[in-house]
Amino acid sequence: MYDIRRLVLLRDLAEHATMTAVSELHGITASAVSQQLRILEDEVGLVLTRREGRVLRLTHAGRVLVDHTSRIVAALEEAESAVAASSEAVTGVLTMATFRTAQMRLALPVLVRLRGEHPGLRLRLVDLRPVDSIPAIRQQDVDLAITYSYSFRGRDLPMGLASEYLFSDPLVLLAPPQWRERIREHGLGVLRDVDWISALDGEPSLASVHFACREAGFAPRIEHRSSSFDGMAEMVEHGLGVTIVPEMSVAERHSGLVACTVDNGVRHVGVTYRQASLERPAVAAAIAALRSIAQPLRLAS
Repeated sequence: MYDIRRLVLLRDLAEHATMTAVSELHGITASAVSQQLRILEDEVGLVLTRREGRVLRLTHAGRVLVDHTSRIVAALEEAESAVAASSEAVTGVLTMATFRTAQMRLALPVLVRLRGEHPGLRLRLVDLRPVDSIPAIRQQDVDLAITYSYSFRGRDLPMGLASEYLFSDPLVLLAPPQWRERIREHGLGVLRDVDWISALDGEPSLASVHFACREAGFAPRIEHRSSSFDGMAEMVEHGLGVTIVPEMSVAERHSGLVACTVDNGVRHVGVTYRQASLERPAVAAAIAALRSIAQPLRLAS
């Protein structure tokens, strides 16, 4: 019988293509990954990978094994969930990831509710962007995550994961008050020659600035960067330029900077989880709590 841990290493190699990436993912050395995969090849009796330049590709036998691995991992978790569901008590450990702007509005209220309703459940919260939380769910480092996707960008979830929509978070333009009337009358095109503020390179929200400006017919002149939405709003407050952020991120003290919403621009907030874990009582309880707490936000959107 094949070792499930080695099968998982092969599955992750199929996705990430290098020993280094897999070693970082699992917290072991690249040589240890290589050794485990060599042992797996010996067990199978077939070559599972071939090198193409700096990356490793799976052979046909390797792809067949990875396809079965996904089903094996899902079946094992379904078994664990079924056993857990046989107990009336919601116990164990539940780890939930959340992105920063959802922490106060969603994650913390959910944890408070679960702690009150299920005192035997140990709860853990992790601050992760969706780009990081999706792999963490797949690797079973977290059980579920509050995630988002932008309306103007597609998103494909890895096999075995599912996402449930909770509510929509509109994108809004933050600008000094003296610009508000001109913007509302003529649109974002009046801002083509002003300085723009954005997130750092690599941050998902950077795409929202480029999307809105492209829709208005120009490319933004980005002069200032910040690692937080609050920092971006502070820059607008001090007259350094304009920016676009999710409405949920706007603090009360900055509400006067909101000039308008962005046409066709919205951040869809949801909960993402492994399909095989859905029968697990702790996961089901967390999703139910998220639905309940998100309902007023859904109606508002």
